[in-house]
Amino acid sequence: MPIRVRQGKGFNFKPDFNGMQNPRHDGYLRPMKCFNILSIFCVVGAFMVNQTAWCQVTLIDAVEVFEGSLSDPENDEIAVHWDVANLTTDTLKLIVSRQVVQGVEPFNLPYVEDEDGNPAPGAYERFCWGPLCYPYGTAMSNTSPNLVVTILPGETDSSFVSDYYPAGVAGVTALEYCFAPVTDINGGVCHTVLFCLDAENCALGTADDEVALEWGLIQPMPVRGLSTLSYQLKAGQSGQVHIYNAAGQAVWSRTVNQSQGLIYIDGNDMAEGLYFLSLEINGARPQTQRFVVQH
Repeated sequence: MPIRVRQGKGFNFKPDFNGMQNPRHDGYLRPMKCFNILSIFCVVGAFMVNQTAWCQVTLIDAVEVFEGSLSDPENDEIAVHWDVANLTTDTLKLIVSRQVVQGVEPFNLPYVEDEDGNPAPGAYERFCWGPLCYPYGTAMSNTSPNLVVTILPGETDSSFVSDYYPAGVAGVTALEYCFAPVTDINGGVCHTVLFCLDAENCALGTADDEVALEWGLIQPMPVRGLSTLSYQLKAGQSGQVHIYNAAGQAVWSRTVNQSQGLIYIDGNDMAEGLYFLSLEINGARPQTQRFVVQH
């Protein structure tokens, strides 16, 4: 099957950026290339809206789909890239968070290795942002001031790469990446990319019509003490609730047996940071929300 990439730049090799590796994260140190595009987008926008320019963080050439075959050895490691532009008039300090919207089976998350340092069975992933390629399975980039990516007004950062390792598992994996200010993790711009290896239908799976979920938003946000999430299931359904930290580790799990109610999240029992609450109903694809704990 020929490789096909839609709306964006895709490449299935890992470039050696100056041959430098980060000994702590076993990844590449990645230089950041910036160029000015503010005059292209904002001047046009100002002309069209009576001289009042409204600009935002923009993803340039964001890859939507990568298609390939497991029989091609070059697809053992797949990397896709897009640029992140600051079309605002302010300097932005951005982090990246990753959510697995849909994964093949098996999927190595949380990422584990055997005694010899080899990955456990299943596909796995990582991403690169700023100077680091993060450890496999990491859900959010570092928020330390020296590792947050700073983009000046009108400039573009080219350091982002999404790495996907099929590990011999066919199917469709969907990864969502959100680029947000470090001061507002739930803000920013999100984009989902599909990795399709020998897939009959390169698209997101859909839940069974009989598996329906109505739920609200986690409130209050950010979580500083006790927050709640309302839900409603169809009669006779049950579900499993899991909360994962940014490293992909399950930190809390409960069974949901009632058709409707509240899920209580106690931030006092959690360290500060980004978390993902996942609700799986009758084995269908989990529904997920992200939330932030602050003390």
